[in-house]
Amino acid sequence: MKLVKLCVQLSGGLGNQMFQFAAGRALALDKNVGFAIDAWSGFLRDTQYRRSYELGKLPIGARLVTCRDQIALWLYRSTNRQPDNQRTIEQRRWYGDFYVEQDFSYHPELNEAGLARLTWLIGYWQSPLYFKKYKELLQSELMPPLPTNPKFTDLAMQIHNTESVALGIRLYEESANPADHARNSVMKTAKDITQTINRLLIMRPNAKFFVFCTHHSAFFDELGLPRGTTFVTADDGYEDVLDCMWLLTRCKHHIFTNSTYYWWGAWLSEAIHNKEEQLVFAADNFINTDGICDYWQRF
Repeated sequence: MKLVKLCVQLSGGLGNQMFQFAAGRALALDKNVGFAIDAWSGFLRDTQYRRSYELGKLPIGARLVTCRDQIALWLYRSTNRQPDNQRTIEQRRWYGDFYVEQDFSYHPELNEAGLARLTWLIGYWQSPLYFKKYKELLQSELMPPLPTNPKFTDLAMQIHNTESVALGIRLYEESANPADHARNSVMKTAKDITQTINRLLIMRPNAKFFVFCTHHSAFFDELGLPRGTTFVTADDGYEDVLDCMWLLTRCKHHIFTNSTYYWWGAWLSEAIHNKEEQLVFAADNFINTDGICDYWQRF
């Protein structure tokens, strides 16, 4: 077993956990060090959203952190109650090294990190630039498994037999201020989304739309959705988060608002479909300005 170990603290929902895992996994592979994930401490204080570890059903290449690894994290937390006023993401302590995300942007210095002892990665790391070198491996490890519920596999047949478009809409209805999750607090309007739908229809006139959202919202009535649109929400019987992610990967084309969950649906779908034939429209108001793949279109 490798003596040097990189530990990643997971937090947030499924999309955020995937970004954290992917950044850590790629860095550990690059530096040829051991890799472990912290599947619980990042959720202890999440009283608002009540997130929990969601990667357990995926064939990921990682072990869980040990109690000994956790001691270093708790020491760091207890002595750093106020954020460091420093520009570098690297923070060295006698009990370990810590790479802490300072803002929502790509930090290229992480890829240059010299890992010589126990190291912790703390942050969201929402950029494919951290792990583009290991794209195929991560698409394999993070691809959701085939659902056992026939409702999902039956819908997948419809998706497969059409010029399918996944329209992923994240409303952040559980948040006191949904605009907090958008860059410069600018949310995408129904008009913005409808214009993008029409742009795609010009290029793919036979497109069949599948709307993914947490619930069947009245917001849908404001959209210019084509006839025959299918809704994939908990209200329509599609509740399982991982199974819905699997359905997203089956869709050929994608339009999505500022959501890491729908980001991963589009990115993983490239392992299923010919990327050159896909159309992907990503909202340009993701908080992390380096989060959108450069070959995706923005709206």
